[in-house]
Amino acid sequence: MTKLTSDSNEARQGPLIGIVGGQGRMGQWFQRFFEDAGFKVLICDLDTELSAKDLARQCQVLVLSLPMKVFPEVVKEIGPLVPEDCLLTDLCSLKQVQVECMLRYSRCEVVGTHPLFGPGEDSISGRRVALCPGRGKRWFSWWEGLLKSHGAITHKVSPGDHDKIMAWVQALNHFILLTLGLALKEEEIDLKQLIALATPSFERQMRIVSRLCHQDPELYATIQMANPYTERALSTFTRHGEYLHNIVQEKDQKAFIRLFKQVQELGRFCEIEEKRATSNEENQK
Repeated sequence: MTKLTSDSNEARQGPLIGIVGGQGRMGQWFQRFFEDAGFKVLICDLDTELSAKDLARQCQVLVLSLPMKVFPEVVKEIGPLVPEDCLLTDLCSLKQVQVECMLRYSRCEVVGTHPLFGPGEDSISGRRVALCPGRGKRWFSWWEGLLKSHGAITHKVSPGDHDKIMAWVQALNHFILLTLGLALKEEEIDLKQLIALATPSFERQMRIVSRLCHQDPELYATIQMANPYTERALSTFTRHGEYLHNIVQEKDQKAFIRLFKQVQELGRFCEIEEKRATSNEENQK
């Protein structure tokens, strides 16, 4: 049985890592992460000599860095080949369907992993990673320990709760950014003037919009359309947007102030939670 250790000094005797989809940007990122930690890594992709089946048979830790549209068929093919005492995990942005799929087609330990950052980051230190338990505790502890030992901030969450939150953190967030971009483009706003007159908060928002040019439109479409909780988040948001629009159109200052104070209450709660989360994250380091 593979000796489990997340200590980098002992990692060279640790498990062999396999990354399916290892030539993608996140696959490459995690290959560097594992190799920097001292592990031997095998990768496969569409044009590599090694196949996904080869990695499933050989590796003690199998990481699936795959587009969500091909995820089920790949797991169905290789899941049964992963030995029971090994780990199967993924890097998908959604978790409920993915974890269920890995559990259905394998007998090994399963953990859903969502790195809450992109491949542009230099290090995992200080970055958040969601971990969704699937099957078994042994490899979960190893994986969480390895991530924490390199400075990652981990959060344990069920696959369903993860996807509910991602409907707001990702789907709605992207929806707002895309809508802002479309509105600015339609109105032919002078971007030089816009940036020159931007407040710090709007400048941060525009910086995020500008980063969309480096992102994968297909991935963003999947995040919007494959999450079953997206529709409720978008409907709730647009309903309140229409209500606020009506208040502004009618110049109802009292209604605006009432609404503003409601959001201020939420803001105070968010401030408390942010301080608590920061304290917990500092304790993880």
